[in-house]
Amino acid sequence: MTSPPTQILLLGAGELGTAFLPHLSALPNTHITIGIRAPSKYTHLQSPNISLTAIDLSSPSPSLARIFSAYDILISATGFGANPSIVPKLAEEALLAGKIRTEQGKGKLWFFPWQWGVDYDVIGDGEGLMPLFGAQRDVRNLLRKKADENNVKWTVVSTGIFMSFLFEQFWGIVDRSKEGEGKVVVRCLRDWDHKVTVTDVNDIGRVLARIISRDVEAEDGVMYIAGDTVSYGQLADIVKRVSGKQVEQEAWSMDHLKKELDSAPGDGIKKYRLVFARDGVWWDMDRTANKALSMDMMDVETFARSLFSR
Repeated sequence: MTSPPTQILLLGAGELGTAFLPHLSALPNTHITIGIRAPSKYTHLQSPNISLTAIDLSSPSPSLARIFSAYDILISATGFGANPSIVPKLAEEALLAGKIRTEQGKGKLWFFPWQWGVDYDVIGDGEGLMPLFGAQRDVRNLLRKKADENNVKWTVVSTGIFMSFLFEQFWGIVDRSKEGEGKVVVRCLRDWDHKVTVTDVNDIGRVLARIISRDVEAEDGVMYIAGDTVSYGQLADIVKRVSGKQVEQEAWSMDHLKKELDSAPGDGIKKYRLVFARDGVWWDMDRTANKALSMDMMDVETFARSLFSR
């Protein structure tokens, strides 16, 4: 007799959520439901084992818990634009869903909160600059305290920043605005020895599928993955090698970043830059789940080479 398929609810169909789909849908005996506000806009994502359902994450609590309880695995890929209040709300709803599953005689709900980023235990709320980051830290503490008694297993996958983000023009670290003059400007946050961990979104999906397949031990807690961890000095050297352009280096010290933010205290990007100049944004490759799985991942040089060849 064939066992029923593992039911996965994926919240969100943005850059990260859609990157997860090919890897999750390839898992054997698995059905994925994408929870989004307007399913009619995403019918192109449907397949024999991918369906859509309407979910409004801002709906009053505890309206989502009953929905969540019907699934074995809950993955949040709601994105950086989420209201900070949504983050703890989803965790509370997941805990209630686990209790409902207990009443129904079902096993634990496996919850992957939206934590696909830096180490929020270390960064916290960035000294008040990032309420969303503080909410992420609070979710970790809540799950540590209450998950087991509420029939919930949880796994945070810390990825660093998305690989593509490191090279975005608005981020300002790799500035290609002078390419027509044969120049690229590379800037560092804090100093040239400061590091950053980055992972390509496709690779995040690959590792996630391996975690769900239990190819690596995933206890309740935080798992680290990384496509690459580089210092800003190494990044400048990589851009020199692959771009064929003259590279100008410009250091954005902590004092510079603070003054920039003081000049525009409401600027979100300047807040991010200052927070990312602190600790908690990188980790050694040797401590990652992908290292334990002997997985080849997109590194910074490979990504940069493809970017500059376009």
